[in-house]
Amino acid sequence: MRPGENLLDRMDPIEDTKGNGGDRGRLVITNLRIIWHSLTLPRINLSIGLNTLMNVTTKTVNSQLRGTINALHILTKSNNTRFEFIFTNLTVGSMRHFTSVLGIHK
Repeated sequence: MRPGENLLDRMDPIEDTKGNGGDRGRLVITNLRIIWHSLTLPRINLSIGLNTLMNVTTKTVNSQLRGTINALHILTKSNNTRFEFIFTNLTVGSMRHFTSVLGIHK
C-alpha cells in the first residue's frame, strides 16, 4: 500500500476470469485502485487505478471454476488504450464484489 492509500474492502476467493481463468485470487479495493492477485502464484497480479474506470457492469460469463455465472465486468481506458477485466466471485450466492466495486465507482 502507498502512503495515503486506505483499504476499503477485501474479498476471497475471486477469479480473474478473462486473464487468469482457473486461478483463485484476492480482490482488494482501496481509495486509489482495485488490486487482484493470485493466491497460488503471488507474482501474478493486477492493479487498476480508479481514475481509469470507464464502465462497471455485470455480465454472464463462463468461468473455469464455476461454469456459467454472473461476473463483474470493468472497462478502463489509459493512454487511449482500452482494457477489459472480468472478475467472478467463487463464493456461492455472493454478490459482494458487485456491490463494493459499483458503490466505489459511483
